[in-house]
Amino acid sequence: MIYSNPKFSKRVRNLKILLIGQPNVGKSSLLNALVGSRVTVSNYPGTTVEVTEARKKIDDTEIEFLDTPGIYSISDRSEEEKVSEKALFEGEANGVIIIADATALERSLYMVLQILEAEMPVIIALNFVEEAEKKGILIDLEKLGKLLNVAVVPINPLTKKGINNLLDSLLGIKSSSKGFGVVYDDHIEGAIEQICLELGKSRLPKRFIALRILEEDEHFYKYLKDRKIIGEVKEKLYEHPKVAEDISINRYGTASFIAEKVTEIIHIEKEERMQDDIDRVLLHKIWGPFITGLSFIVVFGILLYFGNFIQGFLMGLMENLLSSIKVAEHSIITVLLFQGLTGLTAGISIALPYIFLFYLLLGLLEDIGILSRFIVNAERFLKKLGLPGKSFIPLALGLGCTAPATIATRVLSSKKEQFRAASLFAFVPCSSRIAIIMGIVGFYGGIMLAISIFAVLFIAGLIWAFGIKRFVHIERQYLLLELPPYRRPLLKNVLVKSWIRMKDFVYLVIPLLAIGGIAYGILDIYNFTNTVVGPLSPITNWLRLPDVTIIPLVFGFLQKDLTGGMLVSVLGSEVSLVLTPLQIYTFGVATTIGIPCIIALGMLIKEFGFRKAITLTIASIIYGLLFAGLTLRVISFFQV
Repeated sequence: MIYSNPKFSKRVRNLKILLIGQPNVGKSSLLNALVGSRVTVSNYPGTTVEVTEARKKIDDTEIEFLDTPGIYSISDRSEEEKVSEKALFEGEANGVIIIADATALERSLYMVLQILEAEMPVIIALNFVEEAEKKGILIDLEKLGKLLNVAVVPINPLTKKGINNLLDSLLGIKSSSKGFGVVYDDHIEGAIEQICLELGKSRLPKRFIALRILEEDEHFYKYLKDRKIIGEVKEKLYEHPKVAEDISINRYGTASFIAEKVTEIIHIEKEERMQDDIDRVLLHKIWGPFITGLSFIVVFGILLYFGNFIQGFLMGLMENLLSSIKVAEHSIITVLLFQGLTGLTAGISIALPYIFLFYLLLGLLEDIGILSRFIVNAERFLKKLGLPGKSFIPLALGLGCTAPATIATRVLSSKKEQFRAASLFAFVPCSSRIAIIMGIVGFYGGIMLAISIFAVLFIAGLIWAFGIKRFVHIERQYLLLELPPYRRPLLKNVLVKSWIRMKDFVYLVIPLLAIGGIAYGILDIYNFTNTVVGPLSPITNWLRLPDVTIIPLVFGFLQKDLTGGMLVSVLGSEVSLVLTPLQIYTFGVATTIGIPCIIALGMLIKEFGFRKAITLTIASIIYGLLFAGLTLRVISFFQV
């Protein structure tokens, strides 16, 4: 789109560019290299799938980038593929950057051919070129570009190599592109022509729409004048009873042919590579799970040590700040301001260090390539619980946040499998619950209490899983997971990803902490506290906690990050002077077992329906409270 600004004679051109590529191909790294951390993460309209948007101004051109979910092909099978397909063919994009993997060119070219069939303007950003060369894989970029009739730009987002060339190619991108076209056999070509005759008007090429219809993509059926033509065409395709599969096979064969034409393999003397040596240890049946478990212990140890250090520093600053403004205590406005600042500063000092450190460590493991090996090892354990291997993917995401992890259960093949995996989120500590374990239990009760919380979560989760296994039987499925090569992480890239992941906490939760503190101040000033606390006193009596601790438990369900701040709001910053170590431990168990918050509940309702979601949430909360109280009594019995 071109428009004129009345104040300037200069005309500004707007470009909307999609980033498309497979998982682990470097899309996020490329976006960071193009625009830095100035990105917006949001759900794609009408879906629960997250996309990342960013803008960049170059001279008289403003470019809007949209980073779509990682996919292996264009289809409508998964929610991610549907979103990418909709963005490509309905989002009025001016062009597409396809990020291809130089170490696996053939696999990347399949999607390139699909998008070229739609005659969309395409630029191929070829990543991991240096890595391919180390393996003896040389790609003739000029030949590849001529064969496909597109620009091919070698890139390295970590060092920003090729980024300027990529931007130059974008500025010169054409409004339409007639690239390489796959030719199918005469029978399929005849079917394509027959369907084209029955298509109405569309800005997409009729040949492309006909192919999508033959591939049984129902999203494209709307372009047909009469859907009966689909059955008529398929009846005549005696040679292709599974025409969708045959089209894919033909396309894969073409991708393989092109990759072979432009690739030269240089003989490298056979030698033991460090990556192979590491994999032999990390994927070993015995050593692999042991190292995985040990690594997670180290990660939580780092969280506890450095998180406590940062929390202690921030808590000191908080107390100095609050002591400097604690004046005119009889003024309602001052009291409310003081309570709001208490909730705000407590939340920042308790939750922020652990959440940021967690995402930082997660990003490092992810970029190095170790995280996927840990998934393989954990899958061996999940088999014992009767869970499919793929269930580890949403469970691992649950360490970050339960809401996106609930969406990720869609990788499982049935609703029964999805619900069973989602029920275990009650025992997977998300980043917010990790902050409670570290910031409340670890900081005020000590390292051993914090570690014991994780042990209790594990035991409670095992009991729950084996109990469900007896009632809900599912077929065993194997985990198919791509293991990326080990790579040197770029600290800047890890920091940017960590910031993007925790932006919601900074922009959404921190203001809620202040509001929560003010809300408690109002309850306290007008003596409404007992009205809220009284009816729920049986819970605190069972947990042997002060009645007022029900307030952070309730606020914690509204938003788990509020728990620590609200506990400090109702008890003061010296929590250890009010609660015994055993009470701190009991509070930690009670607040960490169960479906974590109302946002997670909302996502469960969306995925599984109101009745199942409410039942699971109530059951997990009751189970958590019962487990916390029973654990307390067992410990008290042995202490006596």
